[in-house]
Amino acid sequence: MRRSLTVTPENDKKILLTKGRFLTGDAPFDIDYTTMVNIFIELGHKVMSSAWNDSDNPNVIINKNEIIESFKKHFFNDELKEEAVGDQVAEIIFKKLVQQSNLSTTQQQTPSLPEAAPEQPSTPTKKQKYIA
Repeated sequence: MRRSLTVTPENDKKILLTKGRFLTGDAPFDIDYTTMVNIFIELGHKVMSSAWNDSDNPNVIINKNEIIESFKKHFFNDELKEEAVGDQVAEIIFKKLVQQSNLSTTQQQTPSLPEAAPEQPSTPTKKQKYIA
């Protein structure tokens, strides 16, 4: 299901930094942006639910295995991967359409402006008489 989403610059940076961590090491994983957002939402929901369910406890703890399972669930989800590929294809098509549109508008003949009449010598004004 596609939704419109506005991400603040601070959260965008967090998402991109986390994606970057997965691209390092001996076995890099390229996690797409949408998958990373879904993982953060799920983990954030778990933390908030835990805080709401145990309002007396000042500490909220999430088990590391829950984090790993959330990553596995979203990273290996074929439906999300297909959707991400579909988004990439749509983006490529959109860019091509924009390029074609720009090319066709620049290739069209622009009407030429009529040539200006040659400048007529003007009669000097009062100011010009006094300056000369």
